[in-house]
Amino acid sequence: MKIRFAVLLTAIAIGVIFGASPPAVAQTSVTAGAGGIFPPGTTFNGVPINGLQSGYGVQIDATGSIGQFCTVLLGVSLGGLQQTIVIEGKATTGSRTAANIATFSGTCTINMGDGTAPLPGVPFTATITTDANDQGTIGLLLGQTTLPTATVNQGSMTIR
Repeated sequence: MKIRFAVLLTAIAIGVIFGASPPAVAQTSVTAGAGGIFPPGTTFNGVPINGLQSGYGVQIDATGSIGQFCTVLLGVSLGGLQQTIVIEGKATTGSRTAANIATFSGTCTINMGDGTAPLPGVPFTATITTDANDQGTIGLLLGQTTLPTATVNQGSMTIR
């Protein structure tokens, strides 16, 4: 009887220690307070843009993404005045494809900054690539428009 009890306790202990428990899921945090520049000739909806300012905090895990995304595109209107295009969104999906590359997507509202009504429900995808200086590049897909990659030259971005 004591031997069967000891075998049973050993089997339970082995099952608890080595049993089928779900694997740990890595969580990725993507944050930024950064500014950058676009290549010459970049436009968005007909507005020449030369830079951006971005701020975001996004958590990515196996169940999706959650977080806020805000980017201001810095442009020049047809009249030669500064025009800021504000993009505010919520991330709902994402992935980390390398130690320094994360992509997240969701929907956003785009305010062209020209007096027209903001456009809600626009799908977006942001691809963040960091370098050793916590800067790097930001790639944006807004609706059907893929912007050239912006090079970050101010502030910082992290992927952890």
